[in-house]
Amino acid sequence: MSNGIRWTNKSVLAFALGQDPVHVMEERARLIALEAMDHGWGGPPFDPVRLAQHLSLVIRPRADIPDARTVPSNGGLSIEFNPLRPRGRVRFSIAHEIAHTLFPDCAESVRDRGRHIDTSSDEWQLEVLCNIGAAELLMPTGSFPELADTEIDINELIKLRRKFDVSTEALLIRTVKLTTAPCAAFCASINEKTRRYRLDYLIPSSTWKTPLRAGIELPADTVVTEADAIGFTAVGDEVWEESKVKVQCVSLAPYPGNLIPRAVGIVSVPASHGTKEPQIHLVTGNALVPRGGETKILAHVVPDSTLSWGGGGFAAQLKHKYPQAATQFREAMQRSPKSHRVGVSVKSKISDDLYVFHMIAQRGHGNEEEVRVRYSALSKCLADLNSWAVELGASVHMPPIGTGHGGGDWKVISELILEELVRKGTEVTVYQFH
Repeated sequence: MSNGIRWTNKSVLAFALGQDPVHVMEERARLIALEAMDHGWGGPPFDPVRLAQHLSLVIRPRADIPDARTVPSNGGLSIEFNPLRPRGRVRFSIAHEIAHTLFPDCAESVRDRGRHIDTSSDEWQLEVLCNIGAAELLMPTGSFPELADTEIDINELIKLRRKFDVSTEALLIRTVKLTTAPCAAFCASINEKTRRYRLDYLIPSSTWKTPLRAGIELPADTVVTEADAIGFTAVGDEVWEESKVKVQCVSLAPYPGNLIPRAVGIVSVPASHGTKEPQIHLVTGNALVPRGGETKILAHVVPDSTLSWGGGGFAAQLKHKYPQAATQFREAMQRSPKSHRVGVSVKSKISDDLYVFHMIAQRGHGNEEEVRVRYSALSKCLADLNSWAVELGASVHMPPIGTGHGGGDWKVISELILEELVRKGTEVTVYQFH
Protein backbone atom coordinates (compact mmCIF):
# COMPACT_ATOMS: atom_id res chain seq x y z
CA MET A 1 0.00 0.00 0.00
CA SER A 2 1.02 3.68 -0.12
CA ASN A 3 3.20 5.70 2.24
CA GLY A 4 6.08 3.24 1.90
CA ILE A 5 4.82 0.78 4.53
CA ARG A 6 3.43 -2.62 3.67
CA TRP A 7 0.38 -2.41 5.90
CA THR A 8 -0.69 -5.85 7.09
CA ASN A 9 -2.65 -5.35 10.32
CA LYS A 10 -6.23 -6.52 9.76
CA SER A 11 -7.72 -3.65 11.79
CA VAL A 12 -5.74 -1.13 9.75
CA LEU A 13 -6.77 -2.72 6.45
CA ALA A 14 -10.45 -2.68 7.44
CA PHE A 15 -10.11 0.95 8.51
CA ALA A 16 -8.33 2.27 5.41
CA LEU A 17 -10.27 0.33 2.73
CA GLY A 18 -7.43 0.48 0.22
CA GLN A 19 -6.40 4.09 0.91
CA ASP A 20 -3.28 5.36 2.67
CA PRO A 21 -3.99 4.62 6.38
CA VAL A 22 -2.04 7.67 7.58
CA HIS A 23 -4.06 10.00 5.34
CA VAL A 24 -7.33 8.35 6.38
CA MET A 25 -6.49 8.70 10.08
CA GLU A 26 -5.54 12.35 9.70
CA GLU A 27 -8.77 13.08 7.81
CA ARG A 28 -11.00 11.16 10.24
CA ALA A 29 -9.45 12.74 13.34
CA ARG A 30 -9.57 16.18 11.74
CA LEU A 31 -13.26 15.81 10.95
CA ILE A 32 -14.02 14.67 14.51
CA ALA A 33 -12.25 17.75 15.86
CA LEU A 34 -14.06 20.12 13.47
CA GLU A 35 -17.46 18.63 14.33
CA ALA A 36 -16.70 18.93 18.04
CA MET A 37 -15.68 22.55 17.55
CA ASP A 38 -19.02 23.11 15.82
CA HIS A 39 -20.62 22.03 19.11
CA GLY A 40 -18.54 24.28 21.36
CA TRP A 41 -15.42 22.21 22.06
CA GLY A 42 -12.43 24.47 22.16
CA GLY A 43 -9.08 25.39 23.59
CA PRO A 44 -6.22 25.58 24.10
CA PRO A 45 -5.79 23.33 25.86
CA PHE A 46 -8.12 21.02 23.93
CA ASP A 47 -9.56 18.71 26.58
CA PRO A 48 -9.74 15.09 25.32
CA VAL A 49 -12.14 14.16 28.13
CA ARG A 50 -14.72 16.65 26.87
CA LEU A 51 -14.16 15.38 23.35
CA ALA A 52 -14.75 11.79 24.48
CA GLN A 53 -17.97 12.82 26.21
CA HIS A 54 -19.10 14.61 23.05
CA LEU A 55 -18.55 11.31 21.21
CA SER A 56 -20.71 9.48 23.82
CA LEU A 57 -17.72 7.57 25.16
CA VAL A 58 -17.72 6.72 28.87
CA ILE A 59 -14.56 7.88 30.69
CA ARG A 60 -13.47 5.99 33.82
CA PRO A 61 -10.37 6.66 35.96
CA ARG A 62 -8.71 3.44 37.18
CA ALA A 63 -5.51 3.52 39.18
CA ASP A 64 -5.03 -0.25 38.81
CA ILE A 65 -4.18 -0.19 35.08
CA PRO A 66 -0.77 0.82 33.72
CA ASP A 67 -1.89 3.48 31.25
CA ALA A 68 -5.19 3.54 29.34
CA ARG A 69 -7.44 1.18 27.41
CA THR A 70 -10.65 1.04 25.42
CA VAL A 71 -13.15 -1.64 26.47
CA PRO A 72 -16.61 -2.71 25.24
CA SER A 73 -19.29 -1.51 27.64
CA ASN A 74 -23.09 -2.00 27.48
CA GLY A 75 -23.20 -1.97 23.72
CA GLY A 76 -20.82 0.98 23.50
CA LEU A 77 -17.21 1.77 24.36
CA SER A 78 -15.53 3.02 27.51
CA ILE A 79 -12.09 4.55 27.95
CA GLU A 80 -10.34 3.70 31.19
CA PHE A 81 -7.19 5.58 32.19
CA ASN A 82 -4.75 5.79 35.07
CA PRO A 83 -5.23 9.25 36.66
CA LEU A 84 -1.92 8.95 38.53
CA ARG A 85 0.09 9.33 35.34
CA PRO A 86 1.54 12.78 34.48
CA ARG A 87 -1.09 15.16 33.11
CA GLY A 88 0.41 15.34 29.61
CA ARG A 89 0.60 11.55 29.44
CA VAL A 90 -3.04 11.21 30.51
CA ARG A 91 -4.21 13.67 27.86
CA PHE A 92 -2.29 11.92 25.11
CA SER A 93 -3.43 8.47 26.26
CA ILE A 94 -7.10 9.44 26.21
CA ALA A 95 -6.74 11.03 22.77
CA HIS A 96 -4.93 7.87 21.61
CA GLU A 97 -7.82 5.72 22.84
CA ILE A 98 -10.34 7.97 21.06
CA ALA A 99 -8.41 7.24 17.87
CA HIS A 100 -8.75 3.52 18.60
CA THR A 101 -12.54 3.88 18.52
CA LEU A 102 -12.35 4.87 14.84
CA PHE A 103 -11.42 1.32 13.86
CA PRO A 104 -14.47 -0.74 12.86
CA ASP A 105 -13.44 -3.76 14.95
CA CYS A 106 -12.57 -1.78 18.09
CA ALA A 107 -15.39 -3.34 20.14
CA GLU A 108 -14.20 -6.87 19.39
CA SER A 109 -11.35 -6.75 21.91
CA VAL A 110 -9.81 -4.64 24.65
CA ARG A 111 -7.38 -2.05 23.29
CA ASP A 112 -4.85 -1.76 26.11
CA ARG A 113 -1.84 0.56 25.99
CA GLY A 114 -0.38 -1.18 29.03
CA ARG A 115 -0.39 -4.74 27.73
CA HIS A 116 2.48 -6.50 26.00
CA ILE A 117 2.56 -6.42 22.22
CA ASP A 118 4.50 -9.13 20.44
CA THR A 119 7.18 -7.10 18.70
CA SER A 120 7.26 -9.56 15.81
CA SER A 121 3.57 -8.89 15.11
CA ASP A 122 2.08 -6.00 13.14
CA GLU A 123 0.16 -4.39 16.02
CA TRP A 124 2.69 -1.56 16.05
CA GLN A 125 0.94 -0.34 12.90
CA LEU A 126 -2.24 0.22 14.91
CA GLU A 127 -0.30 2.14 17.56
CA VAL A 128 1.38 4.34 14.95
CA LEU A 129 -1.96 5.41 13.50
CA CYS A 130 -3.53 6.07 16.90
CA ASN A 131 -0.57 8.28 17.85
CA ILE A 132 -1.09 10.28 14.66
CA GLY A 133 -4.82 10.57 15.41
CA ALA A 134 -4.09 11.69 18.98
CA ALA A 135 -1.81 14.44 17.70
CA GLU A 136 -4.57 15.72 15.41
CA LEU A 137 -7.07 15.78 18.29
CA LEU A 138 -4.81 17.50 20.83
CA MET A 139 -3.66 20.21 18.42
CA PRO A 140 -6.47 20.50 15.84
CA THR A 141 -6.89 22.70 12.77
CA GLY A 142 -6.51 26.41 13.59
CA SER A 143 -4.65 25.91 16.86
CA PHE A 144 -1.28 27.37 17.81
CA PRO A 145 -0.64 29.39 14.61
CA GLU A 146 2.46 30.87 16.26
CA LEU A 147 4.22 27.57 15.57
CA ALA A 148 4.44 28.62 11.91
CA ASP A 149 7.29 30.98 12.82
CA THR A 150 8.99 28.71 15.36
CA GLU A 151 12.61 27.75 14.77
CA ILE A 152 12.95 24.02 14.12
CA ASP A 153 15.06 23.18 17.16
CA ILE A 154 14.24 20.01 19.08
CA ASN A 155 15.22 21.39 22.48
CA GLU A 156 13.19 24.58 22.04
CA LEU A 157 10.20 22.57 20.83
CA ILE A 158 10.36 20.40 23.95
CA LYS A 159 10.16 23.57 26.05
CA LEU A 160 7.07 24.63 24.06
CA ARG A 161 5.52 21.22 24.71
CA ARG A 162 5.51 22.01 28.41
CA LYS A 163 4.08 25.47 27.77
CA PHE A 164 1.24 24.16 25.59
CA ASP A 165 0.62 21.09 27.79
CA VAL A 166 0.68 18.65 24.88
CA SER A 167 2.74 15.60 23.97
CA THR A 168 6.05 15.97 22.14
CA GLU A 169 4.73 13.88 19.27
CA ALA A 170 1.64 16.06 18.85
CA LEU A 171 3.72 19.24 18.90
CA LEU A 172 6.18 17.99 16.27
CA ILE A 173 3.40 16.97 13.88
CA ARG A 174 1.57 20.26 14.35
CA THR A 175 4.79 22.22 13.81
CA VAL A 176 5.55 20.65 10.42
CA LYS A 177 1.96 21.21 9.29
CA LEU A 178 2.33 24.94 9.93
CA THR A 179 5.94 25.70 9.06
CA THR A 180 7.14 26.94 5.69
CA ALA A 181 10.45 25.10 6.10
CA PRO A 182 11.10 21.93 4.06
CA CYS A 183 10.94 19.28 6.78
CA ALA A 184 8.99 16.28 8.01
CA ALA A 185 7.97 14.83 11.36
CA PHE A 186 8.96 11.22 11.83
CA CYS A 187 8.71 8.32 14.23
CA ALA A 188 11.22 5.47 14.20
CA SER A 189 11.35 2.23 16.16
CA ILE A 190 13.61 -0.80 16.25
CA ASN A 191 12.93 -3.56 13.74
CA GLU A 192 13.36 -6.65 15.88
CA LYS A 193 14.59 -8.74 12.94
CA THR A 194 17.33 -6.42 11.65
CA ARG A 195 18.00 -4.50 14.90
CA ARG A 196 17.92 -1.24 12.94
CA TYR A 197 15.60 1.72 13.25
CA ARG A 198 12.67 1.73 10.81
CA LEU A 199 10.65 4.83 9.87
CA ASP A 200 7.12 4.16 11.12
CA TYR A 201 5.74 7.36 9.63
CA LEU A 202 6.93 10.48 7.82
CA ILE A 203 4.55 13.47 7.84
CA PRO A 204 5.81 16.26 5.54
CA SER A 205 5.50 20.02 5.60
CA SER A 206 3.93 21.61 2.52
CA THR A 207 7.38 22.41 1.06
CA TRP A 208 9.01 19.02 1.66
CA LYS A 209 10.06 17.45 -1.66
CA THR A 210 12.81 15.03 -0.57
CA PRO A 211 12.11 11.47 -1.85
CA LEU A 212 12.01 9.69 1.49
CA ARG A 213 9.19 7.42 2.63
CA ALA A 214 7.98 5.59 5.68
CA GLY A 215 9.04 1.97 5.94
CA ILE A 216 12.72 2.48 5.12
CA GLU A 217 15.45 1.44 7.52
CA LEU A 218 17.82 4.11 8.80
CA PRO A 219 21.61 3.78 8.61
CA ALA A 220 23.08 1.42 11.19
CA ASP A 221 25.02 4.31 12.74
CA THR A 222 22.15 6.82 12.61
CA VAL A 223 22.21 9.59 15.20
CA VAL A 224 18.82 8.28 16.36
CA THR A 225 20.69 5.54 18.27
CA GLU A 226 22.27 8.21 20.46
CA ALA A 227 18.87 9.10 21.96
CA ASP A 228 18.99 5.83 23.89
CA ALA A 229 16.96 6.75 26.97
CA ILE A 230 13.54 8.35 27.35
CA GLY A 231 13.84 12.14 27.12
CA PHE A 232 17.32 12.12 25.57
CA THR A 233 17.75 14.18 22.40
CA ALA A 234 20.15 13.80 19.51
CA VAL A 235 21.02 15.99 16.52
CA GLY A 236 23.15 15.26 13.49
CA ASP A 237 23.67 15.48 9.74
CA GLU A 238 23.53 12.19 7.84
CA VAL A 239 22.37 10.51 4.65
CA TRP A 240 19.02 8.74 4.42
CA GLU A 241 18.51 6.87 1.16
CA GLU A 242 21.00 9.09 -0.71
CA SER A 243 19.41 12.30 0.68
CA LYS A 244 21.49 14.57 2.89
CA VAL A 245 19.36 15.56 5.86
CA LYS A 246 19.55 17.13 9.30
CA VAL A 247 18.04 14.91 11.98
CA GLN A 248 16.72 16.16 15.34
CA CYS A 249 15.02 13.65 17.60
CA VAL A 250 14.01 12.75 21.12
CA SER A 251 13.48 9.34 22.65
CA LEU A 252 9.97 8.49 23.88
CA ALA A 253 8.35 5.53 25.61
CA PRO A 254 8.31 2.43 23.40
CA TYR A 255 5.18 0.87 21.97
CA PRO A 256 3.25 -1.03 24.67
CA GLY A 257 5.20 -4.06 25.84
CA ASN A 258 8.35 -3.20 23.88
CA LEU A 259 11.63 -2.57 25.65
CA ILE A 260 13.56 -0.24 23.36
CA PRO A 261 12.34 3.38 23.22
CA ARG A 262 11.11 4.77 19.93
CA ALA A 263 12.28 8.11 18.60
CA VAL A 264 10.26 11.01 17.23
CA GLY A 265 11.72 14.05 15.61
CA ILE A 266 12.05 16.34 12.63
CA VAL A 267 14.16 15.67 9.56
CA SER A 268 14.95 18.67 7.37
CA VAL A 269 16.91 19.79 4.31
CA PRO A 270 18.32 23.19 3.34
CA ALA A 271 15.60 25.62 2.26
CA SER A 272 16.92 25.61 -1.32
CA HIS A 273 15.92 21.93 -1.57
CA GLY A 274 12.27 22.70 -0.95
CA THR A 275 9.78 24.90 -2.73
CA LYS A 276 8.10 28.13 -1.75
CA GLU A 277 5.11 27.63 0.50
CA PRO A 278 1.86 28.48 -1.33
CA GLN A 279 -0.09 31.17 0.48
CA ILE A 280 -3.50 32.81 0.55
CA HIS A 281 -3.23 36.20 -1.17
CA LEU A 282 -4.54 38.72 1.37
CA VAL A 283 -5.35 42.09 -0.18
CA THR A 284 -7.31 45.21 0.67
CA GLY A 285 -10.10 45.58 -1.84
CA ASN A 286 -13.49 44.37 -2.97
CA ALA A 287 -14.06 40.68 -3.81
CA LEU A 288 -16.80 41.79 -6.22
CA VAL A 289 -14.02 43.28 -8.33
CA PRO A 290 -11.74 40.24 -8.46
CA ARG A 291 -8.22 40.75 -9.73
CA GLY A 292 -6.63 38.95 -12.66
CA GLY A 293 -7.73 38.16 -16.18
CA GLU A 294 -8.32 34.44 -15.83
CA THR A 295 -11.52 32.55 -15.09
CA LYS A 296 -12.66 33.43 -11.57
CA ILE A 297 -15.00 32.02 -8.92
CA LEU A 298 -16.53 34.24 -6.23
CA ALA A 299 -17.09 32.13 -3.11
CA HIS A 300 -19.13 32.98 -0.03
CA VAL A 301 -20.90 31.34 2.92
CA VAL A 302 -24.68 31.38 3.26
CA PRO A 303 -26.97 30.19 6.09
CA ASP A 304 -29.22 27.13 5.92
CA SER A 305 -32.29 28.95 7.18
CA THR A 306 -33.61 30.63 4.06
CA LEU A 307 -34.07 30.19 0.33
CA SER A 308 -32.67 33.67 -0.13
CA TRP A 309 -29.71 35.55 1.29
CA GLY A 310 -28.21 39.00 1.18
CA GLY A 311 -29.36 40.77 4.32
CA GLY A 312 -26.09 42.62 4.75
CA GLY A 313 -22.39 42.79 4.09
CA PHE A 314 -20.80 41.00 1.15
CA ALA A 315 -23.88 38.87 0.44
CA ALA A 316 -26.08 41.95 0.01
CA GLN A 317 -23.59 43.51 -2.39
CA LEU A 318 -23.28 40.26 -4.33
CA LYS A 319 -27.06 39.95 -4.63
CA HIS A 320 -27.37 43.54 -5.78
CA LYS A 321 -24.65 43.24 -8.42
CA TYR A 322 -25.52 39.73 -9.64
CA PRO A 323 -29.22 39.04 -8.90
CA GLN A 324 -29.13 36.00 -11.20
CA ALA A 325 -26.82 34.27 -8.71
CA ALA A 326 -29.43 34.68 -5.96
CA THR A 327 -32.15 33.44 -8.31
CA GLN A 328 -30.17 30.33 -9.26
CA PHE A 329 -29.49 29.62 -5.59
CA ARG A 330 -33.16 29.91 -4.66
CA GLU A 331 -34.20 27.57 -7.47
CA ALA A 332 -31.66 24.97 -6.34
CA MET A 333 -32.74 25.22 -2.69
CA GLN A 334 -36.42 24.75 -3.53
CA ARG A 335 -35.48 21.21 -4.52
CA SER A 336 -33.49 20.56 -1.34
CA PRO A 337 -35.04 19.89 2.12
CA LYS A 338 -33.75 22.18 4.85
CA SER A 339 -32.54 19.26 6.98
CA HIS A 340 -30.04 18.29 4.26
CA ARG A 341 -28.66 21.71 3.40
CA VAL A 342 -25.63 22.17 5.68
CA GLY A 343 -22.53 21.13 3.77
CA VAL A 344 -24.24 21.54 0.40
CA SER A 345 -22.84 23.84 -2.29
CA VAL A 346 -24.60 25.59 -5.18
CA LYS A 347 -22.93 26.78 -8.39
CA SER A 348 -23.99 29.83 -10.39
CA LYS A 349 -22.71 31.07 -13.73
CA ILE A 350 -22.50 34.82 -14.30
CA SER A 351 -20.49 34.78 -17.55
CA ASP A 352 -17.99 32.61 -19.37
CA ASP A 353 -15.22 33.75 -17.05
CA LEU A 354 -17.07 34.52 -13.80
CA TYR A 355 -18.91 32.11 -11.50
CA VAL A 356 -20.34 32.16 -7.97
CA PHE A 357 -20.00 29.34 -5.47
CA HIS A 358 -22.48 29.38 -2.57
CA MET A 359 -21.39 27.34 0.48
CA ILE A 360 -24.13 26.44 2.97
CA ALA A 361 -21.91 26.21 6.03
CA GLN A 362 -23.77 28.34 8.57
CA ARG A 363 -26.63 27.50 10.94
CA GLY A 364 -29.18 30.30 10.84
CA HIS A 365 -28.35 33.98 11.15
CA GLY A 366 -28.49 36.66 13.80
CA ASN A 367 -26.17 37.79 16.59
CA GLU A 368 -22.60 38.04 15.26
CA GLU A 369 -21.22 37.07 18.68
CA GLU A 370 -22.61 33.55 18.27
CA VAL A 371 -20.56 31.07 16.29
CA ARG A 372 -22.90 29.93 13.52
CA VAL A 373 -20.40 28.77 10.92
CA ARG A 374 -19.95 24.98 10.87
CA TYR A 375 -16.32 24.15 10.29
CA SER A 376 -16.95 20.55 9.28
CA ALA A 377 -19.48 21.67 6.64
CA LEU A 378 -17.15 24.43 5.46
CA SER A 379 -14.34 21.90 5.02
CA LYS A 380 -16.58 19.79 2.77
CA CYS A 381 -17.71 22.82 0.77
CA LEU A 382 -14.14 23.99 0.25
CA ALA A 383 -13.17 20.55 -1.03
CA ASP A 384 -16.06 20.74 -3.52
CA LEU A 385 -14.97 24.26 -4.47
CA ASN A 386 -11.46 23.03 -5.21
CA SER A 387 -12.78 20.30 -7.51
CA TRP A 388 -14.84 22.87 -9.44
CA ALA A 389 -11.95 25.33 -9.63
CA VAL A 390 -9.70 22.62 -11.06
CA GLU A 391 -12.40 21.67 -13.58
CA LEU A 392 -12.77 25.29 -14.73
CA GLY A 393 -9.10 26.19 -14.44
CA ALA A 394 -10.22 29.06 -12.23
CA SER A 395 -8.83 31.11 -9.36
CA VAL A 396 -10.98 31.65 -6.26
CA HIS A 397 -11.89 35.04 -4.76
CA MET A 398 -13.69 35.67 -1.47
CA PRO A 399 -14.11 37.93 1.55
CA PRO A 400 -12.92 36.54 4.94
CA ILE A 401 -15.71 33.91 4.80
CA GLY A 402 -17.48 32.77 7.95
CA THR A 403 -16.10 35.51 10.17
CA GLY A 404 -18.92 38.08 9.91
CA HIS A 405 -22.45 36.85 10.72
CA GLY A 406 -20.95 33.36 10.95
CA GLY A 407 -18.81 34.36 13.93
CA GLY A 408 -16.05 31.92 12.96
CA ASP A 409 -12.39 31.96 13.94
CA TRP A 410 -10.21 33.06 11.00
CA LYS A 411 -7.31 30.95 12.30
CA VAL A 412 -9.41 27.83 11.73
CA ILE A 413 -10.99 29.01 8.49
CA SER A 414 -7.74 30.18 6.89
CA GLU A 415 -6.11 26.84 7.62
CA LEU A 416 -9.05 25.03 6.03
CA ILE A 417 -8.63 27.22 2.94
CA LEU A 418 -4.93 26.37 2.84
CA GLU A 419 -5.57 22.64 3.23
CA GLU A 420 -8.50 22.26 0.85
CA LEU A 421 -7.56 24.80 -1.82
CA VAL A 422 -4.16 26.49 -1.76
CA ARG A 423 -1.98 23.46 -1.03
CA LYS A 424 -3.82 21.55 -3.74
CA GLY A 425 -2.78 24.13 -6.32
CA THR A 426 -5.80 26.49 -6.43
CA GLU A 427 -4.98 30.19 -6.24
CA VAL A 428 -7.05 32.01 -3.60
CA THR A 429 -7.35 35.75 -2.98
CA VAL A 430 -9.09 37.06 0.13
CA TYR A 431 -10.27 40.69 0.02
CA GLN A 432 -10.47 42.77 3.18
CA PHE A 433 -11.88 46.26 3.68
CA HIS A 434 -10.18 48.78 5.95
